Amino acid sequence: MKICFIADAFVEQYVGGAELTTQALISSAPKSFNISKINSHQISKKILEDNKDQHYIVCNFSRLSDECRIYMAKNVSYSIVEYDYKLCKHRSFKKHKVVTGKDCDCLDENNVFNKVSKIFYSYANKVWFMSNGQKNIFLSSIQTLKEERCETLSSVFEKGDLLFMNNIKANEKDGRYLILNSNFWIKGTQESIKYAKSNNMPFETVENLPYHEMLIKLSLSRGLIFMPLDYDTCPRIVIEAKMLGCDLVMNDNVQHKDEEWFRSQDSCFEYMKNRPETFWKHYEQ
Repeated sequence: MKICFIADAFVEQYVGGAELTTQALISSAPKSFNISKINSHQISKKILEDNKDQHYIVCNFSRLSDECRIYMAKNVSYSIVEYDYKLCKHRSFKKHKVVTGKDCDCLDENNVFNKVSKIFYSYANKVWFMSNGQKNIFLSSIQTLKEERCETLSSVFEKGDLLFMNNIKANEKDGRYLILNSNFWIKGTQESIKYAKSNNMPFETVENLPYHEMLIKLSLSRGLIFMPLDYDTCPRIVIEAKMLGCDLVMNDNVQHKDEEWFRSQDSCFEYMKNRPETFWKHYEQ
């Protein structure tokens, strides 16, 4: 089977949570699959016409044209791995209001963006979500999206990274909390710093560390403070902190925090081990 991943960026271009999950999916593909990948801005109608024998797995797709989305809905086989809320132009309902000063209107019936989004999600063979809360919001927002075609996947980790975390999870911890220093509005860096200062919690901000260095830093820290400003569907750093035995200080915008698999360090590890298999067995049927 030919599978082509479509994404705005892949891990060799930008190292973010979505890109790491996409790479973990690609790396864990069964050998019987012929895997390729292409950036969303490179996709054209002609490429889609010439490669109808492929199944496309669409990850972040903000640079995929409306023309291509509509063509895919009508003519090709595809799945979507939904990392955030791309049924809003700003990928966040609250950020939409922050940027425009108005409530999000992306879901209005007469909005062209809404019409294209509904078509694209509704005609997908499968839509994978990062958390149950995210999935439920999509199902209530797009009535034509069939629940039987939707499944919660969560973040996905490479086997080697899970082994690395298992090996360092017992590291002796200091008294500091980590705060992710991010340029992304939704990550709530200033909100987290404000919380730490208000509660006299010793903290350190971290940014742009190589991935394994970041994991080591987490393993040596007492905890993580993470206060996203809107729904963060399944923030990877929170899962990493849990598996590394950190105390977690977070708000209700962390959408996976109450899911059963996230209740303990052990259940977290066990759940993450089977994520690739859960994904790929769907395409082996």
